[in-house]
Amino acid sequence: MSGDQDVYGKEFINTYLSLMGEVWHSPEEEAKLLRDPTAYATEKGLPVAAGSTVQLDRSQPDGLLRADEVIRDWTQTPGTHILHVPAEEIINAGELSDAELEMIGAGDNNVNVCAFLIAA
Repeated sequence: MSGDQDVYGKEFINTYLSLMGEVWHSPEEEAKLLRDPTAYATEKGLPVAAGSTVQLDRSQPDGLLRADEVIRDWTQTPGTHILHVPAEEIINAGELSDAELEMIGAGDNNVNVCAFLIAA
């Protein structure tokens, strides 16, 4: 698992969140994602295993996504990576407390994933 921690650490989360932000803020990027999620994830720098496909999940979660959930869903099924990109943004910077913003700045991977997006 230590090798997974190297691959699925802060850089993975930052890349994932950057992808989410681009999709949420650009209709052109969203169209590319919808056209071919596997190619889009690869193009954006996510580690897509050879021969694997990316399954897009656009469902709106009840709460914020956590980094460990995103990593688990990306890695748990051989041959399939699940990419969560809710149809609408989950949080905006105005909803974060000063303490949450400080945790983001410190690179705390236990913070909700969407909080990282604000820092990206």
